[in-house]
Amino acid sequence: MKILLLAIVAATFTACTSLPDPRSPVQGSEEHAVRLLEQSAARAGKPWRRLERVEVAFEGEWTRIVQKLQPELVNAEFRKSSREVYQPRLKRVEQIHTGPRGIKTVRRTPTSIEVSFTEYRVATETEKDAAALVADAYTMFVFGADYLLARGQNWRFWPCMQRREIDGDPCDLIFGTLKPGVGRSDEDQVIAWISQRDKRLRRVQFTLNGLASTVGADVDVTFDDFRPGPNGTDWPSHFLETVRRPLTVKAHEWRMTSLTADRARGS
Repeated sequence: MKILLLAIVAATFTACTSLPDPRSPVQGSEEHAVRLLEQSAARAGKPWRRLERVEVAFEGEWTRIVQKLQPELVNAEFRKSSREVYQPRLKRVEQIHTGPRGIKTVRRTPTSIEVSFTEYRVATETEKDAAALVADAYTMFVFGADYLLARGQNWRFWPCMQRREIDGDPCDLIFGTLKPGVGRSDEDQVIAWISQRDKRLRRVQFTLNGLASTVGADVDVTFDDFRPGPNGTDWPSHFLETVRRPLTVKAHEWRMTSLTADRARGS
């Protein structure tokens, strides 16, 4: 079985990526970086600062190779679809994941993680690490640049010499640090790709230090098919996740199937 898996890996992976490394030290303008993130947050309607409650539904598919290589993080038997409720001002998220094996419920706050399954058993610490990482990562995907501004620090604009594009859309790259990191990690590094054309956040790259089996890896999620939402907001509805290091492979593709949002009082 191990020999077969290695053969699949060799046939599937690309040995390198042309994307920059989030861990790379970058010298650049912090003022320009923050300004670009502010413009991107404003383009999205500042959802993290302005909304009290957001409920979304997702449907997606995991690639088989990633299910084999990272079964704890993917948890595909419980993560085919999800319904998720975010409360930005309380910094709280609840996710109800549904898959072939049943339902997994996750409740995440800045200081706690609760995981329960329809089958009666207690979640392991590794399962809690993975659930915390997923909950924080999806908060970043949903709220984009506005969330990054609230959580990140040491932002630097990278005036790259090479042209960086996503589907013909030239992007500015902003490097920064999340501390604490994604999930139960102390720190993670992130790169925000912001469209020069319309200031939308088109991609976020980040390290995965919150789970023992993914330390040293980084992934990116690319956003497209943007649609207007309630209260003057703007949301991506299509998401594509790719593992970039140590090797490159498509991991997950999913869509937002519904969204409701309530504006916070006084915002």
